[in-house]
Amino acid sequence: MKYILGIDSGGTKYLVRACTPAGEPLAEYVGPPAGHYRFERDEVLRRVNGNIDACLARFGGHRRDCAFLVCGTTGIDSDRDSRVVQEIYEGLRGFRCPVLCVNDAQVAQFAVTGGVGAVVIAGTGSIAFGCNEKGETARCGGWPPCIFGDEGSGSWVSTRALNHLSLLMDGRVEPSLLSGMLSEALHLEKREDLIGVCIDIEHMCWKNPGLTALVDRAAAQGDAYAVGILREAAQHTFALADTIVRRLKLAEMPVFRVGAWGSAIVKSPLHFGFFKEQFEAKYGNVEVRIATEDAAMGACRMAAARLAAGGR
Repeated sequence: MKYILGIDSGGTKYLVRACTPAGEPLAEYVGPPAGHYRFERDEVLRRVNGNIDACLARFGGHRRDCAFLVCGTTGIDSDRDSRVVQEIYEGLRGFRCPVLCVNDAQVAQFAVTGGVGAVVIAGTGSIAFGCNEKGETARCGGWPPCIFGDEGSGSWVSTRALNHLSLLMDGRVEPSLLSGMLSEALHLEKREDLIGVCIDIEHMCWKNPGLTALVDRAAAQGDAYAVGILREAAQHTFALADTIVRRLKLAEMPVFRVGAWGSAIVKSPLHFGFFKEQFEAKYGNVEVRIATEDAAMGACRMAAARLAAGGR
């Protein structure tokens, strides 16, 4: 049976989806991350092969029957990155189909807008990508993590929340609902505990305990600092997406689409609401959409479209 594969290779997980050539779901599998920027090539291959085979096993699929494979991944930030990732997937044994590896933002943009428009992704990191009717593309953000950038992302929101806790421990702010929730969730009782978390973050070994969701809960209960974090996050995600709109002159269309993707904005009603509010205040011809499918499904949509257009 012929099928297509859509892959979302992110910073914290690897999601594989198999669909029929028409885009009907067959199976999915969530496995460990396999980013080329995090692991040696042999380890990347081991993880990629294991994740793909686990997905195929769920519907009895064979590699030789794959009609198209699209992988959207973080870490494709240059021509060199693109070549490295493309070579990895084109070299997978048993596959005889066309392979397309792109930045995950490109997959998200296609899935949310249908091909023309802009999207902002606010997941672990943040980036915006867009394409206009001429086929011209642009990106904004997506800078290396832990140095600068990723404004408005889940990592950024988490860091801002921890900063609030540090201000409390210094005595610079009064206790709040958010600070209490943070202390309880992270078991932080004293300054040394927070310093330990910071050291773990610095060495990229901190297991994110879902602080973005915690900030959302505090904001929903009226915590002013939590609301402020999400409002500032939306200012950043709006700026990322609006830069794409301006560079590609999307607002010159009768109606143009802007999409939101990634858990830090899609799963945060306040963040998305503030984001949408800014676009609708600035433009009278914008349609602001929120992702209803995951990135791997978006990759399947892109694979199906490529296949229908001739297979490349």
